[in-house]
Amino acid sequence: MGLRVASGLLLMLVVAHAAELTPEQTEFFETKIRPIFAERCYKCHSVESGKSKAGLLLDSRDALLKGGDTGPAIVPGDLVKSLLIEAVRYTNDDLQMPPKDEGGKLDPTEIAALEEWIKLGAPDPRTGGKPHPMDMAAARRHWAFQPVLKPTPPAVKNAAWVRTPVDNFVLAQLEVKKITPAAPADARTLLRRVTYDLTGLPPTPTEMDAFVREFPRDPRAYERAVDRLLASPHYGERWGRFWLDVARYADTQGYLVGNAERRFAFAFTYRDYVVRAFNEDKPYDRFIVEQLAADRLELGEDKSALAALGFLTLGRRFLGNQNDIIDDRIDVVTRGLMGLTVTCARCHDHKFDPVPTKDYYSLHGVFASTEEPAEKPLLGPIVESPAYQAFLDKKASAEAKVKERAQGEVEKFLAGLREKAGDYLLGAHDAALLRKDEKLELFAGTRKLNIEVLKRWQAFLAEPESRKNPVLVPWFALAELPSEAFTDKSLALLEEMKGPDAEANRAVIEAFTSAKQPAGSLKEFAALYNTVFAATEKAWQVAMEAAKKGAQPAPEALPDPAQEAVRALLYAENAPPNLAPETAATMIKRQIDTRVAELRREVEALNWNEPGAPLRAMALADKAQPANSKVLLRGNSANRGPVAPRQFLEILSEGARTPFSNGSGRLELAEAIASPTNPLTARVLVNRVWGWHFGAALVRTPSDFGVRTEAPPLRELLDWLAASFVESGWSMKALHRTILLSSTYRQSAEERSAATALDPDNQLVHRFNRRRLEFEALRDTLLAVSGALDPRLGGLPDDLTKAPFSRRRTLYGFIDRQNLPGMFRTFDFPNPDTSSAQRFATTVPQQALLLMNSPMAQEQARQLMRRDEIANVGTESEKIRALYRILYQRAPAAEEMTLVGDFLRRPPSVTENKPVVAGGWSYGFGAVDAATGRVRGFQPMTNRVEGKMSPTGKL
Repeated sequence: MGLRVASGLLLMLVVAHAAELTPEQTEFFETKIRPIFAERCYKCHSVESGKSKAGLLLDSRDALLKGGDTGPAIVPGDLVKSLLIEAVRYTNDDLQMPPKDEGGKLDPTEIAALEEWIKLGAPDPRTGGKPHPMDMAAARRHWAFQPVLKPTPPAVKNAAWVRTPVDNFVLAQLEVKKITPAAPADARTLLRRVTYDLTGLPPTPTEMDAFVREFPRDPRAYERAVDRLLASPHYGERWGRFWLDVARYADTQGYLVGNAERRFAFAFTYRDYVVRAFNEDKPYDRFIVEQLAADRLELGEDKSALAALGFLTLGRRFLGNQNDIIDDRIDVVTRGLMGLTVTCARCHDHKFDPVPTKDYYSLHGVFASTEEPAEKPLLGPIVESPAYQAFLDKKASAEAKVKERAQGEVEKFLAGLREKAGDYLLGAHDAALLRKDEKLELFAGTRKLNIEVLKRWQAFLAEPESRKNPVLVPWFALAELPSEAFTDKSLALLEEMKGPDAEANRAVIEAFTSAKQPAGSLKEFAALYNTVFAATEKAWQVAMEAAKKGAQPAPEALPDPAQEAVRALLYAENAPPNLAPETAATMIKRQIDTRVAELRREVEALNWNEPGAPLRAMALADKAQPANSKVLLRGNSANRGPVAPRQFLEILSEGARTPFSNGSGRLELAEAIASPTNPLTARVLVNRVWGWHFGAALVRTPSDFGVRTEAPPLRELLDWLAASFVESGWSMKALHRTILLSSTYRQSAEERSAATALDPDNQLVHRFNRRRLEFEALRDTLLAVSGALDPRLGGLPDDLTKAPFSRRRTLYGFIDRQNLPGMFRTFDFPNPDTSSAQRFATTVPQQALLLMNSPMAQEQARQLMRRDEIANVGTESEKIRALYRILYQRAPAAEEMTLVGDFLRRPPSVTENKPVVAGGWSYGFGAVDAATGRVRGFQPMTNRVEGKMSPTGKL
């Protein structure tokens, strides 16, 4: 045995060190084995194909040894234990490779070659290719998983160009490529750029005049402008919106069944928390911890941080599927905060990144150990006031209606059970005749019977006492009759039961014998029983209602003794239809939810319709008994694998991992993500901030820093920014200043053919990227230049699509993730179902058409022309200059004066001339046909931040 073990270890050692293979072993693999894998296996089991069926990859030595869901694919030297050999031999019906639909069984010679290969110890020279994704040691060599070290800013030749260390890194690379940076942007361009960048609004003409006057005589004028804008409350609105994209923020849950209320009552409290956090420059590490585990922190009297938990709770609800909800939360945490696509490991080990399925379910256990509290926590102390008391009164009234309707549904259900007791008698009889392979659930569903009540009837009728009950004596007697000649025998039997000494209940016998025609089957007798039960139930309800109206005590019995005996059977303590109201409510929960949904929506609506409603957090709380999740093999909840301890990701952990022990583990998870030693968190954030400033991130996949993502050309800059960010106390505003005060940021956007040829994608930032306004900034500009903008911060969302149109910033628009308004989609608003770190810009006709024809845009155009600066000047030229001053904070060029003047002087025959405003610097003029409403002769002007317009209106 010792010799066999030693031989096996030796063979494994040979496999592990492909460099030690003999030429003969290498030739055998290359000529006999690799062709089999390449031609018959890689299609479904290789990194290149992107497929790993059953979790198995065959394109590397390590992958073969690791195997898939069922274990190692090969055991060198052991044919019996090598599952690969079992699969290709087709000896196991459940394990056959290649499968029949992929070419079927290998040739005998190919099988023999694989067998010989295993006997030889499975020599495999494939060490030069990509490492297996689960090779943690190899994965840790990936640049993004390396510790963040702060590099020294490199020396540069043109030191005079350097304003911040950002410039050292940029210029050093440009000098290597022999590229000269672009010229500095002019004063007007620079102020418009930074004002939009930090606030999402245009500068005012007064601000522009002052800046142009001071700059560049006083170079610190720009620095003061940056500080002023960072201190503006509008900064938090602008940059909070970027974060809401990452947080897949919406005001609704998505599609739900049962007409349930889709709106999140307090989603806006998370939005306001984010805006406040940016304005207060909350340290980013604290920002992360609060969003994942604010409820686990010592908050003191100020509970406002609980609103941060909306980061987890405001995702789509997937019809209540908890595994899908948890998957969404894992994604927004891992991809949203660390740029790692962990959810790809839900069904199998990640095909490319070092995230095994077990790590996914480690995080699954964290979120499966949390729940949303039945009553959402308050964000502050309740202030007693008439408005709050009015809210309480309306809420109590609305909840009473919900309770009343729910009770009515329960009473209706119980009455139905009593009235249809005959159906249950028949069901219990027929269920006893089912074959063993027939399911009672299916039988009950077919008969439209509640299976739990049916089981109660089965047990009840099996009791000896039931056979003696006069109401049921006829049933037991009739149930024993043969089906042939049933009518004659049943009539004779019922006649015998008519006598004064008969044991059968008189009300039942009279109903049977007085039927218009004799029953021909037991089923028809069950229907007659229903008439007896229904008549009794009706009589009892009438008696109860009469007593209630007459303010009399509830009756104790029906006056007719025979009918009272029927009632006593139905209402007996152990009677099958006599369920406790709570039990009945559980049985028909879905029905109750549907019937009371509208009333519950009225209760929920009080939270946003009543001014006295207190603010609450869309919070989470840990369950009383946190538990680890089991791995769901292939993502199938019915196929459970090993338990996955709640702990952090292996690839981001140093040494042996310690399982989470503080409740669900959310706080420990948050601290691991926000740790200065986490190589991803700071890198991902500063990369996104750079992208939000420049229009293109340093790493062009801002939500994927996995092993397929190459290091950016300016990696040292990325690492310097990340390290500096952490050193600054995770200050977002400090990060902004470092970037915005650089010469790199202050470059013009002018393209130069020589520089573009050397850096076509501008990855070295040899110029500033031309930028287009996002949807929010575009709409906000319309309001700002028209003078209609409402600057109030926070509060309930507004519907932006309905007149009278809201004048609040677009940030405060109501976002319905299921029915996102067309206006949002037209201007590239991100899908609120998923975390988005960047927006994509499209140019489609609908954008121009909406700006020309939208009632909201037309309203702002009219409001613009009513501004005193335009309406109260005398000459046409003065009006045009005033218009340009407000829209662009500059004077119009000569060709623009001519173009606009010609338009205004056009005779208004069949058309009414109107200026068409399409954003702060995106507008044109057109003639609106009075008859058709169509715009003719539209002359578009630039919709770019920095661009020049020719007389034709083309860029």
